[in-house]
Amino acid sequence: MSTHNFVLIGEAGSGKTEIAANLALRLAEDMPVPVCLIDMDQTKCMFRARDFSSLLEKGHVHMAVNPELWDSPLMPQGVTSLLKDDSICCVFDAGGNAVGAAMLGQFAGLMAEKNTSYYYVINPCRAFSGSMEDILESLSAILISARIPAEGLKFIANPFMGEYTTPELIMEYVRHLEAELGKAGLKLHGLAVSERFFGEVRKLTGLPILELNTFVDKLYV
Repeated sequence: MSTHNFVLIGEAGSGKTEIAANLALRLAEDMPVPVCLIDMDQTKCMFRARDFSSLLEKGHVHMAVNPELWDSPLMPQGVTSLLKDDSICCVFDAGGNAVGAAMLGQFAGLMAEKNTSYYYVINPCRAFSGSMEDILESLSAILISARIPAEGLKFIANPFMGEYTTPELIMEYVRHLEAELGKAGLKLHGLAVSERFFGEVRKLTGLPILELNTFVDKLYV
């Protein structure tokens, strides 16, 4: 059974939106069905997936949005219908932290009825995301808020420090994150890397890599 839903969760500043947008574009290239990006982020006013919907639509990614109400904390249009539609693929960009992920929780039942993949994005360069204790504290709160099962959750590293990012820094933080996750019996499933560093990083790791066409270069601290 092919995956119907791809759900991106994580701390604010982890890079979920960049990854969700790039994943949707990649799926639109590879999948025989329409791909819809659902922007569930109602907790921040800067850099939301819906802010660059025209770029995504050029890549044949459909957006579930309320254009006239973008700055209101309202549900995107037609989420229930999209979840029930077996002829499409959905990518969910959840809001950051437990508060942002809460909106996703009301659809937990519908998601459980479909083949849904959940991805927890970690920017290990970000404050309060570098130790297993901090990661587990945030992870537990988000999973409870979004009503997401811990089983099968996949961890994606997105080491990013704006202009200070280098291939060496990326790999340093990847190794650190792998060690921290290992303390809890968890593992890293993939890595997201800006197209600027993709070629070099690919030579340094055997992890699956999503090459990011970055919509914004911003230092999250």
